[in-house]
Amino acid sequence: MVGAIAGAKAAEGLAKNKATPYVIGGVVLLGLGLTYFGVVRPVLCATGIADCKKGKKMRDIMNYKGFDPNYSRSSKVSISHDRAKKLAKQIKDAGGVFNDDEGGFYSVLEEAGSADNLSLIARMFTAKYKKSLAEYITYYLDDKGEMERIKDIINSY
Repeated sequence: MVGAIAGAKAAEGLAKNKATPYVIGGVVLLGLGLTYFGVVRPVLCATGIADCKKGKKMRDIMNYKGFDPNYSRSSKVSISHDRAKKLAKQIKDAGGVFNDDEGGFYSVLEEAGSADNLSLIARMFTAKYKKSLAEYITYYLDDKGEMERIKDIINSY
């Protein structure tokens, strides 16, 4: 009974305060913003529903046939499977927790030399690490200049 009386008095006090609706509104808007940007948007970006920066970069790279693990034509491949496995490992090792070795990414792509070779490397990468080579590269190369360098390399094939 005492709790009900105290609750009624607190509600009565809130009703008299003219700033309360603004405080409540601000808290609600803050909560909605945190929910959207902390939960909803990352899910939309990860699924490709929203046109996010990383999603757009990945689509740009995925449009290139060399990142498709099934593209390579055996008659056009000029590197061995063992070499492709080593290059796939080199790409995996180039990604770091705090500091990435962008040169490692670039050197593998330059050594690939053709879309067919890159496709073989992508196949070996996917088989060993269970993730897409294009997704892996776009995760670590988040600078516009880095992405432009990747595009320049693959356009030179």
